[in-house]
Amino acid sequence: MTLFEMLVAGLMGIVAISMVLCAARLLMGPSIPDRAMAFDTLMIHVVALVALYVIITDQIALVDAILVVAVLGFLGTVAIARYIEEGRS
Repeated sequence: MTLFEMLVAGLMGIVAISMVLCAARLLMGPSIPDRAMAFDTLMIHVVALVALYVIITDQIALVDAILVVAVLGFLGTVAIARYIEEGRS
């Protein structure tokens, strides 16, 4: 294993730990805006984790999955923002 691969693996571990903390905030969030922010951050972490996996394995086909997850995460955040804006919280 090269130094670069070890560095990327370490970054994947850090992102995974941060993902767990964001998931905890999503589940325990005291308000809906807190949960919306945690959801958005969690989606960003998923994109980062898959991107780091693509770097290690050279599976270019997963770049399409990254784009789909990023768009769905954005649409989910917009849906939550509209829900908050309408005052149904």
